[in-house]
Amino acid sequence: MNGSEYILEALRVQGVRCCFMVPGALNDAFMPPMTGTEGLHTVVAAFEGGAAYMADGYARATGGLGVCFGIGGPGVLNMATALAAAKAERSPVLAISGEVPTTLEGMGGFQDASGAALDEIAALRTLTGLSESVSSSAVLPRHLRQAITHALVMREPVHLSVPVDVQSAEIAGQWTPVPAALTGTRPVDEDALDQALSLLAGPRPLKNIVILAGRGVRGSEGAGVLVHVAERFELPVATTLAGKGVFPEDHPLALGVFGYGGSRWATEAILRDEVEALIVMGSGLNERDTLHWERKKLRSRALMHIDADPLAIGRTWPAEAPLVGDPGAVLERLLALDGGEAAALDAGRDERRRFLAAVRASGPELYGVDDTRSDAAPMHTARVVTELRTASPSTRAGTCTS
Repeated sequence: MNGSEYILEALRVQGVRCCFMVPGALNDAFMPPMTGTEGLHTVVAAFEGGAAYMADGYARATGGLGVCFGIGGPGVLNMATALAAAKAERSPVLAISGEVPTTLEGMGGFQDASGAALDEIAALRTLTGLSESVSSSAVLPRHLRQAITHALVMREPVHLSVPVDVQSAEIAGQWTPVPAALTGTRPVDEDALDQALSLLAGPRPLKNIVILAGRGVRGSEGAGVLVHVAERFELPVATTLAGKGVFPEDHPLALGVFGYGGSRWATEAILRDEVEALIVMGSGLNERDTLHWERKKLRSRALMHIDADPLAIGRTWPAEAPLVGDPGAVLERLLALDGGEAAALDAGRDERRRFLAAVRASGPELYGVDDTRSDAAPMHTARVVTELRTASPSTRAGTCTS
């Protein structure tokens, strides 16, 4: 097979079911395998930035790799903003750009953006975790494996520039998928977890506990487990704006989104003095996740901060219970608690029920609730969203269909 066929077959074997692209002369060789590879669906976008945003959305919805194609130079640079957004949101996206033949680099060819000309590689290195040019067919398998592994392990976008002569060159061998042992690692600092549990359920157990779940819970496949943990111990749950959707907002224990553009219940609950412990999962506690670093979020007894990235913990505030670990794996440990630790958490149920009831009784869940029923023309955006929610079934994304 040639280089373009190798890349598309590798993506299929890796589990990618959709790719997003804008056609052009520099990626013409990708067209036949895009349309002829069984099990792979191609979406043609009107703009390269749109293709990259679609790939980002696909990655977030499926938890896998999002892929977008464009020509080099103006095409891939149109993806810059979308790739920056994917990097900010820890989304694994592979952007592939077609480039002029290696024999013509730097000779003034039309749309030449190679390292000898415009140098799109350098332009994208600050916006991606990896940006490389595939200099020959001999290194294509290695560069492709490095890029896909980096995207899935580090959860950030990557970019490969593939010259047209590499696209058409013969490639020997078959793609072996990047193993889940690399991309699905779920580390937990067991000592830190024990210390956190001794704080939550020790001699002076904390009763009034609230969970704030961020986007890291979704990336760790912890959303389903979060519901079970909340229900088992009757723990109120709010989400960050980026974590919206990791906990069903119609659940009896749901507080909604905290902070900017969020729910009144979530904001008032987390900032109440009665909260003894706040368990933050999968959030770096940025400006929006903290309501402009509102210090009322610092609890009277404990801030428990859980994240797979150790650099995210303590960046904003020190935590009494810092825990480096995959949020999903930590939630599974909490769900499996028994004995004295489980009994101590169970002992706080009544207090948490009273707390949640008081929050709900304090007023409506949303700010400006009247806007959701507004008859104004043009239609108020809050009314639009309300009507769309009513009309649309509650489903979990994860498939791509034609």
